[in-house]
Amino acid sequence: MKRKAQEDEAMKYPPGTRLMGEEERVATLNDLQQAKHETIRALEKLPVVAHSNKMERHKQELEDKLNRLDKAIDTFSKKTVYVAM
Repeated sequence: MKRKAQEDEAMKYPPGTRLMGEEERVATLNDLQQAKHETIRALEKLPVVAHSNKMERHKQELEDKLNRLDKAIDTFSKKTVYVAM
């Protein structure tokens, strides 16, 4: 009977995924928020006008990272998060 209940529970999830535990989700969300703050600090340290292609590329990479972090934070802010197994 126990196995049947586990199989029924697993059928609720998208194939190849598992439900992320609340503690794990909150820890991941905290890590993402910390990374976002560090990325913002790094962007604030850059000069307003980029004087080289390397500096401009670095600024773009930080902005791209910030966008990815924002999307991840949105995902992990949801109550239910499924992750690939």
